[in-house]
Amino acid sequence: MGEIISSTSETSTVNQQSGKKGKDKKKDLLSLVKERLTEINSSMSTLMTRIDDVDKHIEKLESMGDFEELRGEKQAAMNSIVIDINKEIQALRASKATKDTEL
Repeated sequence: MGEIISSTSETSTVNQQSGKKGKDKKKDLLSLVKERLTEINSSMSTLMTRIDDVDKHIEKLESMGDFEELRGEKQAAMNSIVIDINKEIQALRASKATKDTEL
């Protein structure tokens, strides 16, 4: 019976030591999570500041009218390209039709 008591005491001591290690691991993990969360919050703050800056620049461009003017110029250039491509397509079709009739 003396062996059972001493065995139980040894197991209890081991469990207490394991409990301390487990608590230490939990504290370490909690500390790491808190550090990571702090980093994420900092990154989010920086990102939000950058987004605000971009929004301000967009508003400034829109208020200056340059944005709309640039969009109009781009649209005019695209329309011109489409017209030229359509002319080339028509010319190719006419050329093909001529060759088909010759055969």
